[in-house]
Amino acid sequence: MPLCQICKQREATVYFTRIVNGFKTNMYVCRQCAGQEGIKIDLNSLLTGLLAIQGEEIEEGRELSCDRCGMTTDEFNRTGRMGCSKCYEVFFEPMQVLLNRIQGHTHHIGKNPNKSGSRQSNELQIVQLKQELADCIRNEAYERAAEIRDKIKALQMGKGVNM
Repeated sequence: MPLCQICKQREATVYFTRIVNGFKTNMYVCRQCAGQEGIKIDLNSLLTGLLAIQGEEIEEGRELSCDRCGMTTDEFNRTGRMGCSKCYEVFFEPMQVLLNRIQGHTHHIGKNPNKSGSRQSNELQIVQLKQELADCIRNEAYERAAEIRDKIKALQMGKGVNM
């Protein structure tokens, strides 16, 4: 690790880039000098800045707010926290947009714990089959669509089907 560029005594643990009037400066500083120079690293502000829900993405000109606790998108962006359980319903659409932007999905993809695996894998198979069914119908592959429809029905009835 490099030495602090301010005191030149301690190991630099903070790296930051400061841009002032289009001029970029990279700095390596120790924790003490960062505190003395007023460089504050607020993880909550960093995360909420990255994750900010934009109310304009849902409806332009109207800011979303929870009718139970009064939480607004601006307040969420400042705190990074929901105000109450109703907020999850009110901010559902912006959260979907946010999750898509961050993770690329709004549902789990990957390994599941053994206890919940079969039910979740059936649900995932059904979703994938429904997408495949829509493609088959769009391409007028009706025989394949009928096979997929039958697989979906079998999965919904809990029988399971080999793919």
